[in-house]
Amino acid sequence: MDEDVWEFIWMKFHSTTAVSEKKILLEALTCSDNRNLLNRLLNLSLNSEVVLDQDAIDVIIHVARNPHGRDSAWKFFRDKWKILNARYGEALFMNSKLISGVTEFLNTEEELNESGQSHSYPEGYPGGFRLKNFIQLHKVGSAVAPLSRALETVDANVRWQRLYREELFQWLRRTLKQ
Repeated sequence: MDEDVWEFIWMKFHSTTAVSEKKILLEALTCSDNRNLLNRLLNLSLNSEVVLDQDAIDVIIHVARNPHGRDSAWKFFRDKWKILNARYGEALFMNSKLISGVTEFLNTEEELNESGQSHSYPEGYPGGFRLKNFIQLHKVGSAVAPLSRALETVDANVRWQRLYREELFQWLRRTLKQ
């Protein structure tokens, strides 16, 4: 979707009063292949006067499910963790939903164990932003169980990739040739 379409949907989102329509329009905004628009939406989701707190989680998760937004959502989650955890930390279900939604599609060794060499990271993040380091630094309070489950999920995703990716690609090549 180009920027004009995105802006049109954004204006419709602001003009409607129907909660169900707002949810549909917000989800539509997360379908863009424009990373700048996705980043803009992620940042707007922190403003509770623009996007309701309970809908902000869905925005972040839907951007994470978009192949063009997955990295942006993961970076946003890490960069804004203190704000997000302060907002949703006590609401265990919301925090758990957010953590699993942002990490469930991470599936590479690099995402699990990012070296951090090609990034600049804020002070206090030794070794970069790999999931394992992030969890070690933030595994407190109500985030302990969801972060542990996220690590298990990503670890299982990485193992599946390692074991079956090439086999799957070979099968697809054979099947598509027929």
